[in-house]
Amino acid sequence: MVCSAFSQFDMEAYKLATNLSLIIQPGDSFFPLVSAIDSAAHSIKMTIFRMDDPIVRDALKAAVARGVKVQALVAQEAKGWVKRNKKLSTDLAELGIDVKIHESVNKKIKRYHYKILTVDDSQSLVLTFNPTKLNLHYARDFGVLIRDPLIAAELNRLFDADWSGERFKPADTALVISPDNSRRKILELLRSATRSIRIMDAKVRDQEMMVTLIHKAAAGCDVKIIGRDVLDDKVLPNFHVKGLSRFKLHAKCIVVDGTWFFVGSQNLRRVSLNRRREVGIIIEDDVMARRIERVFDEDWLAGAELVSESGKQ
Repeated sequence: MVCSAFSQFDMEAYKLATNLSLIIQPGDSFFPLVSAIDSAAHSIKMTIFRMDDPIVRDALKAAVARGVKVQALVAQEAKGWVKRNKKLSTDLAELGIDVKIHESVNKKIKRYHYKILTVDDSQSLVLTFNPTKLNLHYARDFGVLIRDPLIAAELNRLFDADWSGERFKPADTALVISPDNSRRKILELLRSATRSIRIMDAKVRDQEMMVTLIHKAAAGCDVKIIGRDVLDDKVLPNFHVKGLSRFKLHAKCIVVDGTWFFVGSQNLRRVSLNRRREVGIIIEDDVMARRIERVFDEDWLAGAELVSESGKQ
């Protein structure tokens, strides 16, 4: 059943398992990225916030060698990685990859943080993780491989706009794009919940999002957050927060009522929703949503109660 909050989306394609693959880290490692890159026949477009995995780099090199046009947009202001990203840009260019450093001409965009990859205008990867050894092997992260030319076309349109420094106006799709429509779409997703909300996000700091979550908990919705920095100013019976014990928490995902889920680069904080280029996607798929919930439940059982800034649990 499609929630009324998402009646504007044609989500039928996302109910077909053949169109989607869920990526879970740690576990899936670099294999989904390398497989997608290896399948490319004519084009790859990739955004890079951080990257140090040699296997992914070698896959891109091999793609160039077989005649694939590879474009990489590299973040200019990745914290702690400015020098490394400059060197990475040089190294990738020497491999024959067409490289550009993100430079914003839009004052609304403070930083480019999205993690996407498109292949041959037919399939796309929307990720919470970077192709780094840390994210691929030691951090909790998610991603989605989408085999849909319409989604690939929209992501390519976004990529091309950012590549050329042009302004971008998103079409009405399942994609969630900051700073354009993330706040509205994620709020709609949260407000559609009737039974449960599960969130994995290290930084849940946005006041409007927190008010929505607290209202949902007060109305009887079971709200659980695995986070690290959570704006938690109330204690409610249905509102619980834990930290992640087993891995580094890097995921940004939401599951609503065990049916709908969001995966993307957006944290639930103001700067991520309003001032950065971020990309995610909202999907209706019971099987995948429950897979994410099972991972959440395992991490929840192993987690520790998180003490908020006010000293409350």
